[in-house]
Amino acid sequence: MKAYCKLFVKSANLLFLFLFFTILISGCTGVRHLEDGEKLLYKQSIVDVEKANKDALSEQITLTPNTRIPLLGPLGAAIYELGENSYDTAEISRDRRKYIEKMDRKIEEREKEGRSTSKLETNKKRKLDRFQNKLRNGNFAMRTGTPLAVYDSVAIANSKERMLTYLNYNGFLKAEIDIETEEKRRKIHQKFIVLEGPRSYIDSLTLRTGDSTLSSLINASNAESFLKIGDPYSKDKIDQERQRIESLMKNNGYFNFTKGFIEFDVFFTPNQLDLWIATVINKPSDRPKHQIYKMDSVIFNSNGSDIQTDTTEYQNVTYVSGLNYYSPKVIDTRLIFRKGNLYNYTDVINTQRQLLAIDMFRYVNINFDTTLVPGKMITNFYTAPLKKYQITQELGLNVNNNTNSSYPGPFYNLSLKDRNIFGGLEILELNGFVGIEGIAKSNSTESSNSNLQYGGNLSLSFPRFITPFPSRKLNLETFNPRTTVSLGYSYTDRREYKRENINGNLAYNWQNLKGNKNYTLTLSDVNLIYTPFISTDFQERLDQLESQGNTLNLAFKPSFVTSTSFNATLNNDYSNLTSPSSFFRYFVEAGGSILNITGKGLLLNNKLENYQFLKFQLDYRRYYPLSRERALVVRGNLGVADPYNGRDLPYEKYFFSGGSNSNRAWTPRRLGPGSAFPYLLDENGDNVRDAEGNLVPDRSKDSYRFEQPGEILLELNAEYRANIAGFVDWAFFVDAGNVWKFNDTAPKDPNDAIPLSPGADFKFNRFYKEIAVGAGLGLRFDFSFLVFRFDVGHKIRDPRYPDGERWRKLFQNKNQTVWNIAVGYAF
Repeated sequence: MKAYCKLFVKSANLLFLFLFFTILISGCTGVRHLEDGEKLLYKQSIVDVEKANKDALSEQITLTPNTRIPLLGPLGAAIYELGENSYDTAEISRDRRKYIEKMDRKIEEREKEGRSTSKLETNKKRKLDRFQNKLRNGNFAMRTGTPLAVYDSVAIANSKERMLTYLNYNGFLKAEIDIETEEKRRKIHQKFIVLEGPRSYIDSLTLRTGDSTLSSLINASNAESFLKIGDPYSKDKIDQERQRIESLMKNNGYFNFTKGFIEFDVFFTPNQLDLWIATVINKPSDRPKHQIYKMDSVIFNSNGSDIQTDTTEYQNVTYVSGLNYYSPKVIDTRLIFRKGNLYNYTDVINTQRQLLAIDMFRYVNINFDTTLVPGKMITNFYTAPLKKYQITQELGLNVNNNTNSSYPGPFYNLSLKDRNIFGGLEILELNGFVGIEGIAKSNSTESSNSNLQYGGNLSLSFPRFITPFPSRKLNLETFNPRTTVSLGYSYTDRREYKRENINGNLAYNWQNLKGNKNYTLTLSDVNLIYTPFISTDFQERLDQLESQGNTLNLAFKPSFVTSTSFNATLNNDYSNLTSPSSFFRYFVEAGGSILNITGKGLLLNNKLENYQFLKFQLDYRRYYPLSRERALVVRGNLGVADPYNGRDLPYEKYFFSGGSNSNRAWTPRRLGPGSAFPYLLDENGDNVRDAEGNLVPDRSKDSYRFEQPGEILLELNAEYRANIAGFVDWAFFVDAGNVWKFNDTAPKDPNDAIPLSPGADFKFNRFYKEIAVGAGLGLRFDFSFLVFRFDVGHKIRDPRYPDGERWRKLFQNKNQTVWNIAVGYAF
């Protein structure tokens, strides 16, 4: 009873503080900040929209009410008012002058001493830019928040005109808009009443060019046109058609063609709704028709500002080099257009992209000379090399989101890059790392040990496919191909164990021309794992986990793990703010296939664990923009991993659920498997039974301390995102899913204790009953270059409980709520 009283008093205090803060914030913003004669635009809506895009119409409005959060009110305006109260441009200008005087003195002193002033001048420019930004856009709070929405009739009238223009541009030529306002205690409630009227459609399309070749080219591509007979009139479609025709011309030899030559004449009669559109291609002023150009010669200059030292001819391309030699044979595979080809703007851009992607040149400029040979052009590439040697250092604090028992620790990364090491545009890179973090002891959450990790990786990458057969054609037909060979070593030193891993890798990477599809074929991934030391206590804990079906012990056995995998991602403009978009990833991996050829004799003789398995995973995401500041995002994640030799998987190949990028109501990797849960054991490791002799389940917070691997993964996520003010967003999310195994776990000896209940295996007649559900709220701080995320998830449905009791009352148990801190969006 005493404990409940304490809990009640603590909850009451927190509630009082929350309400006090809410009232304080709400009272700080609103009509009390209005000047005499001003009114607050409190509520605004658009009504009677039937066919037009309502979201697009709302974007034409230049004055909108402040976003109000339940209980808190217009938080963005409160932040802005807080910043405005302390904003003083005179003081900022004084500080700016003092800073300029201070820096000028330092620069003058450095110049007298004959020392470099470049660093001081850079720092001065950076600080002056910040002063200028503060004077132009306000202080940090003002830039974060939003100004109070003071009603302005001029802005409203301007918004009305913008909305009418939008409607006219989309075929509603007779549209009208009425504005209805209502005032309550200096608060304006406003409606835009839209009268769309009849919509105009395209009745006929004609083309006038005065050039039969040009007309044939455009007519042949009519299937790709954005203008179709019977479609509603749309100015956006006309603009898209103008861009399409320009690209079509530039990709078929018309080097000097621009959008300025294209006109669209729209005809209609006052008594009819249908429109006639004529596409007109005007002639150039200096010649009777538009000129088509072919490539006469291609010259690749890689000497930059160096003196020319060598000229080489390869595949009809002239290569001019300076002090740095780059293999023409390799560069050749990155050139998409050739001598004799028609000028093609898309090929030019893609060639430039491929060359820059090598990470070898500071810039790649392409110049076309059309003055020497009529109808032909000389193509000149101008490049300059990046620094041959590049050193990158990184020092920071490691915050591990994958476990709830780690503490931040320092880390240091060092990278050394050697470009063009063999003259074939290869990159040799050596990476080293060392880090320390605090890790809770395996048998206690109240004390911690230091975890020392260090290692390195040596990689050699080639900007082409390296194959045992001639592959020039394959390289030419593939966009941005790359081959990478790497060898790495890592060492982990903890009080419980010491672990070493040697890794070797051979991988091929490439993309599609658009750049939204990426492929990786890892031909060989080899890992040799060795654990020279395991403490007695930790080994006992591993044995106990093994009896529960947890295969963490496999991660510490001497092992030889090989695999071949293929990974593909398709990004259809994911997170597009104007139209639905998607992201799709699939992954296939076959482990130990090489053992079918080489046999296992050598591994068995050296007592090395070996694994043969198949793994498959699909990840699909869909982004639905509801407006510029609101979106609904959903994800489905499915995976299956099968050890087809009847043994276990390598521990790293299992699936896990729970955590900041998974089900956020469970701590990382702690959900599942299935509906299985641990039984309570006494100090001797025997089962604890109740008065009726039944095994006692352990559903305490401590029972979630260890990872729960699975062989089957199913996750479904949905998240609603909306802006609060500036770079601060909030989200409501629902996460569902679980992991399962193909086979249930059972004690090896019937006389042994039963540490885990049945229910870990996947069964079609019950898996849907074992779906865990969590929901929660989150904050996102979107700094454009970095998204910092706070999420709090709450268990709504917990499959560890008996069927019929899995839907949980809110805030019933302490371990129902999980706090997540992460970088980036969950999906």
